[in-house]
Amino acid sequence: MHGLIVVDKGEDITSARAIDPIKRALRMRKRVGHAGTLDPFATGVLIVLFGDVTRLTESLNDLRKVYRATVIFGERTDTLDIEGEVVLRADPGRSAPAGLDAALREFVGEIEQVPPAHSALKVGGKPAYRLARKGRAPALAPRRVVIHEIRMLRDRWPEIDLEVACGTGTYLRALARDLGESLGLPAGLIALRRTAIGPFLAEDGVRIYKYAEIPRRTILSAVQPPLVIPRVVGLKEVRLSLAEAKVFIRGNTVKLTSRLEVGRSYAILDDTGEFLMGIGRINPDGSLRPKKVLPHAVDEILRRLG
Repeated sequence: MHGLIVVDKGEDITSARAIDPIKRALRMRKRVGHAGTLDPFATGVLIVLFGDVTRLTESLNDLRKVYRATVIFGERTDTLDIEGEVVLRADPGRSAPAGLDAALREFVGEIEQVPPAHSALKVGGKPAYRLARKGRAPALAPRRVVIHEIRMLRDRWPEIDLEVACGTGTYLRALARDLGESLGLPAGLIALRRTAIGPFLAEDGVRIYKYAEIPRRTILSAVQPPLVIPRVVGLKEVRLSLAEAKVFIRGNTVKLTSRLEVGRSYAILDDTGEFLMGIGRINPDGSLRPKKVLPHAVDEILRRLG
């Protein structure tokens, strides 16, 4: 099987464990993964890809992500969330400071953000969180990230609820830390929910919680076909004849009769328009160069060729 399933991950379960019921339902041990990771305390959308579609995971990186986050001011933990040990405390006062709204606006746009030491980023080939747990928290370099929008949902000072729309690589724990620092207070997250990745909504996902038994039919009914991926990321489509498809699946350049945009990537479909064979890129001479060919497409086209 090849495709994707949208999951609504529950609390107190890792992203890796959350896909175990899917592996069992699909009867697949390998080639099952997820796009984007949620910390155990966080809930919400997790896109699970399986089969050949795992080769297209990076195509989902540019989709906008939306979170609902609860930030607490006056204390910070070593992990910047509710799971860590408190390392800083300060009196947050009885009400939000006057500069809170202005501070929130400062974080909208393209900003530099230092990832949390307790993160999965690799340092010397090892995840940063492993070093941090051993008392050797690495100094991570700042990265450019994009925050499209921050909206205040509720003020229950010293806690506030925010809705944040952002690009890939943005850490909401780091945003909470930096927001606190801009106000002269320690801060961190006490709740986080990813409500959307592009058009994929948490409310539409298969709910997977710790120790929950998910019926196999529930998971199978949620399977979406490979063609969903290029369509949600906005790739234009090119249909190939059976003869052209034979050239494409072998990794060779296809000469096209129609003129397409040079340098652009396209979703490559069969002549029916319903079967995704891979991703191709247009050369300067107008020909089509295979960028990614899905292995099961090779088998299908060869079967049709007899």
